[in-house]
Amino acid sequence: MAHARVGARELKTRLGGYLQRVRQGQTLVITDRGQAVAELKPLAGAGTDDAALERLKDIGAVTRLENRRLVPFRPVRSRGPSVAEAIVEDRIDRA
Repeated sequence: MAHARVGARELKTRLGGYLQRVRQGQTLVITDRGQAVAELKPLAGAGTDDAALERLKDIGAVTRLENRRLVPFRPVRSRGPSVAEAIVEDRIDRA
């Protein structure tokens, strides 16, 4: 497959569109005054987030939450001063 060529100024002007093309697997040759100076290509081994998530699901590292009710959050009650009170007390002691 031939690499697309793009001038540096054009790349700067429309960077978002060119990054999308690279995300889709295309390699770009960047030119300056008609001379090729660089390549912009996808990172080796970089897949989509969906592909990475699928790999994690395959090895059992994550599971998908489907049609399950979430356990309601209950704040933890601690004994003693709150964090804010402890910070204020520490600052008073240092003054």
